[in-house]
Amino acid sequence: MFIFCQRKIKTPKNIIISRTDKIGDLVLSIPAISMVKKMYPESKLYVLVRRYNAEIVKGFPFIDGVISIDDYKEKDLTAKIRQIKADVFIALYSDNQILKLVLKSGAKYRIGPLSKPLSWFIYNKGIRQHRSESLKNEAEYNLDLVRQMDSELFDSKIVTIDKIPYGKLNHNKIVAFLDANSIYNYVVVHPFSGGSTKNFQVDEYIRLINKIHEKWPDKQIVISSSESDIKEAEYISQQCSNTYVYNAKSILELAALIDKCRLYIGASTGPSHIAGNLSKKCICIYPAYKFLSHARWGLYGNDENTTYIVPDINNIEQNYKSKVFSNITDDIINEAAEKALEKLYGYT
Repeated sequence: MFIFCQRKIKTPKNIIISRTDKIGDLVLSIPAISMVKKMYPESKLYVLVRRYNAEIVKGFPFIDGVISIDDYKEKDLTAKIRQIKADVFIALYSDNQILKLVLKSGAKYRIGPLSKPLSWFIYNKGIRQHRSESLKNEAEYNLDLVRQMDSELFDSKIVTIDKIPYGKLNHNKIVAFLDANSIYNYVVVHPFSGGSTKNFQVDEYIRLINKIHEKWPDKQIVISSSESDIKEAEYISQQCSNTYVYNAKSILELAALIDKCRLYIGASTGPSHIAGNLSKKCICIYPAYKFLSHARWGLYGNDENTTYIVPDINNIEQNYKSKVFSNITDDIINEAAEKALEKLYGYT
């Protein structure tokens, strides 16, 4: 691992930390964001995110400000960042927009992954991480960047996984839905991935749910959905008994639904990472392909509760441009169902 400037950072007045990609990426950044505040409790901590996932971090008491970068035009965003007068800017993820913001922020210490050519000129406390080799979890790569501020101070603190605070209003919405449908001890199935990774097809999720019901016909299933996936969610529910649909209007509403379930089933996607953050029992479907595997993108800190189903473990030659697995056999569906029942009841 190549590292730039080794100088320790004394107590900074203002710190900016950014993670401006997808939901799961931000959830895997929570331990790093929390660690910054543990190291420098007197510092003001500002987090840069995308608008659609900002609510994930807005409820954390250790964050002093959340800025959604897509709420501003480029000139206004630059002015907003400069107003903070950051001493430190930590970019957990780099793209051209973030690299420009880091440079224009005026921060004395600029930390980020040394990957893109421009990053070598902008980050004066950067690290060459080789993330594509997937040698550790994404959360650990994020923590390595935070450690750059002061390795001794970092090592004196304990890494924690702070639970996403979803609030009483979202709790009450879920309780009302569950009570109205007499749903108890349910399983959440999130069959959608937004094309971010390989996944079962809809019909394979139907096979999985029906296989679970062969053993436990009374087990209630809730398909978690967003507005864009509602038709497919309703189709699944129509093909399966004891299966309901919940159309979450926000990420925090979805978090509340997941937090109350007995078991969560889904692919390598944002809601799965929310389930991991909330320490739920999980069955997660991941590809074997190294760059997409659970070695890097698994549910951080939830190993004891999570079982990974890897459908292509013996077929890694399949087409990874396709977002669905090919050749899903009955054996793979049976394995997933058996693991689900094992998580629920301790036996199959």
